[in-house]
Amino acid sequence: MQAIELVEAKVHATVRRLGARTLDDGVLAASAEHLVRSVAPYPTHVVHAVVADLLVGVTHGVTSAGWPPGDLAELVPRHLGERHLSTLAAALHEEGRERQRRDHAWVAAVNAVGAERPLVVDAADVLASALGLAALLSHAPLLADAVDAGSRFAGGTEHPKLAQVRALLAKAESTDSEHEAEALYAKAQELITRHALGRLLGAEGVSTDARAPRVRRVWLDAPYVAAKASLVAAVASANRCRTAFAQRQAFIVLVGATGDLDAVELLATSLLVQADMAMARQGSRNTVGGVSRTRSFRQSFLAAYASRIGERLREASDATACAGGHLPVLRSQEERVAEEFDRLVPHTRGRAVSVSNGEGWRAGRVAADLAQLDAHRGLGTG
Repeated sequence: MQAIELVEAKVHATVRRLGARTLDDGVLAASAEHLVRSVAPYPTHVVHAVVADLLVGVTHGVTSAGWPPGDLAELVPRHLGERHLSTLAAALHEEGRERQRRDHAWVAAVNAVGAERPLVVDAADVLASALGLAALLSHAPLLADAVDAGSRFAGGTEHPKLAQVRALLAKAESTDSEHEAEALYAKAQELITRHALGRLLGAEGVSTDARAPRVRRVWLDAPYVAAKASLVAAVASANRCRTAFAQRQAFIVLVGATGDLDAVELLATSLLVQADMAMARQGSRNTVGGVSRTRSFRQSFLAAYASRIGERLREASDATACAGGHLPVLRSQEERVAEEFDRLVPHTRGRAVSVSNGEGWRAGRVAADLAQLDAHRGLGTG
């Protein structure tokens, strides 16, 4: 076996082993050191070259299958740490040069991850970082259709109506009046539905491309990631989007029209803040014997909150659409999104959030009812 073949075999084996482990700097440093020792007496620079080539290849694979630079910049710090972003940036720039990417938006997104510099694996710490990145990216969930998948990721300038929604949600989060917060959330959902109808009906001069399904990831923070994902999914369903949850990586894939994705991200973020505030007001929970039940209470609280919020949002959206006789338009858009979702993410499985605390479930339903997200006013202007 030639030197390069032996080194490639050792590098690939190392990356496979790392892919099955929880990664930290100590694990990566030890793996890099072991790899260098295992290929002796072949020179270290051969290892460096093989690892660099592998990382560029893996980077191309994930970017071609639905991972834009911004999402990679979310994934890497969560699972490896901030310091590995410089290696990621170098790999993205190198991949771009090799593939001759000239798209301005893509280059800008890569530059936002890190300044351009050569991918030079010439030291132990860089080798460890490159191995960690290759292992992490090798196990990133991909979209089924890998042909130019990155171009389907939504972006662009926020619509003025969604800027209004953002302002309404900010006011709802800051007010101490439950009545005022309820009214603000109702108005936000009404604006979201009216904005969607305006796009779908062509009332705002938006091209039909605005109806085309796009893809976005929403990142979730621990704890209770699965329960938080169910809340995002409930908001998405009420706003004509479909979702898939990657629990290990702690994100949700959203598929929907760009404006609907914006609306879902805005509303879900605000509702997660409100849920956290409501849980904090509930305090901790313990058994008579002093055993903590706070985690089961909050998990069940969030599951109930998500379930009820989904019901209320769907009612609010349907009420606004029915008032103008436009419900079939929204249903048609849902079907269009569902077809694209099934094509891109064909192997999803249903997953239920565990509910083991009746008190938490009841408290979550009450908190969701207090949100009062109904919107009964008809389609209009403003």
